[in-house]
Amino acid sequence: MNSRTERSRSLLILFILLFVSFAAMGFSQKKVVFNFKSIVYGLVYPFQMAGVKSVNFVENFFTSLKENRRLREELAQTKALLKEYERTLYDFEELKAENDRLRRLIGIQSHFEYDTVIAEVVAKSPQNFFKTIVVNRGSSSGVQRWMPVIAYQDGQKCVVGKVIDVQKNSSRVLPLTDQSSYIGAMLKKSRHSGILVGQGSFSDNVLLKYIDRNAEIEYGDPVVTSGMGGVFPKGILVGYVQSVVKKQYGVFQEAVVKPTVDLSRLEEVYIIVKKVMEDYRKILEE
Repeated sequence: MNSRTERSRSLLILFILLFVSFAAMGFSQKKVVFNFKSIVYGLVYPFQMAGVKSVNFVENFFTSLKENRRLREELAQTKALLKEYERTLYDFEELKAENDRLRRLIGIQSHFEYDTVIAEVVAKSPQNFFKTIVVNRGSSSGVQRWMPVIAYQDGQKCVVGKVIDVQKNSSRVLPLTDQSSYIGAMLKKSRHSGILVGQGSFSDNVLLKYIDRNAEIEYGDPVVTSGMGGVFPKGILVGYVQSVVKKQYGVFQEAVVKPTVDLSRLEEVYIIVKKVMEDYRKILEE
């Protein structure tokens, strides 16, 4: 049993020695050396590729960060340009609207039979019993105290009030609805005249007083300026009769008139550049 085991060991050692001998002989040949290099390269290649891929991943990662930063900067610049374009477009539309408005105002002004100065309403100062309108034209534009002020609303020329204070580049206008406002007016149909008096904060309407008791007045009758007093030219629309107040005694009657002008949406006015009669100026200033 032992001899057989020893024989098997001897044969195994012999085979190993023969294998090593043949292998050594093979390594001395060029072809076998090449194959050995190929085997080694094949073993190393996966690790080499893993390293290359890792390097490429890192490079691509930082490249992506740079590209992302660049794209974000370009996006921010694009947004800024878009906002600038929107502002420019808005300014252009506003300028176009302003030009159209000025052309319309100048077109209206050219149809007036008297000289006027176009003024823009820049402020309104309502108080309990007093309301004024501030416009952006003053003495530098030829505006003087007590000059009449009109507007053009809904296709109609209508009374606004009169200038009561003048600065170099601005003026204060007293509207016809103020309780201290007095304007010579008349019924357009019957030609009966009276004095138009504002009602202040009590009412948006005005009162046409001192009308002949025998004058026929109907609802909706137009009321225009009479030209009396030398402030307003004759025939400018004031408003329309809403009701009639006829007292039992007395020689006069009164009419409640709704003004044509809507002061709440007043944007531009026309100041009539005319010299107020000196006598009437003194009366107004008193």
